[in-house]
Amino acid sequence: MRCASCGIALLLVTMLASCVTTDPRLIAALQQTSVREIRIETAPDVKMTGLFTEGKPDPQLSLVVRTLKNAMEKELIGLPGGPTHARLVVTLHVVDLSTKAGRILIHSDSDIAATVRLEDAKTGRLIAEEPNVVAGNSGMRGEGLGIFVAMAVNAAEAAGPEDILAQRLANAFTHQVKQWLLVKK
Repeated sequence: MRCASCGIALLLVTMLASCVTTDPRLIAALQQTSVREIRIETAPDVKMTGLFTEGKPDPQLSLVVRTLKNAMEKELIGLPGGPTHARLVVTLHVVDLSTKAGRILIHSDSDIAATVRLEDAKTGRLIAEEPNVVAGNSGMRGEGLGIFVAMAVNAAEAAGPEDILAQRLANAFTHQVKQWLLVKK
């Protein structure tokens, strides 16, 4: 049932995305720029959730910021390739990074929501802005005996370096920003 719901949701999103028109002025502005600098900042009211961190500063926030900056610098510097040097400013509004234990035991998800601005690196003039860039990295869920399969899959997904879940979340967010920077008609 869950797979059918996901399939229908994906189909609807694809259909809606094909109906969206992009302003040619935005495309022209983006194509004239080249990202040379990336700045990550957190909104004063950044929302973080978690079993033990709700309402408190998340100890993983600095890990997410550092990992996101590294991923974005690796993937986005030089894009889209125009002559105007630009600064990409990401303001984080929602940061929810699952712990490894949370991913395995309760299939918790990770999410980021942010505003992304592209500014002229010399003047600070706003070139373009995307107010709601959202990305996530979900854990597998199961019912009945499937819970144990989901736990095994989530354990395998969480295996690796200590920051593996932050890396996956940063990569998913970076992919969304890259699609925005490289938007075509």
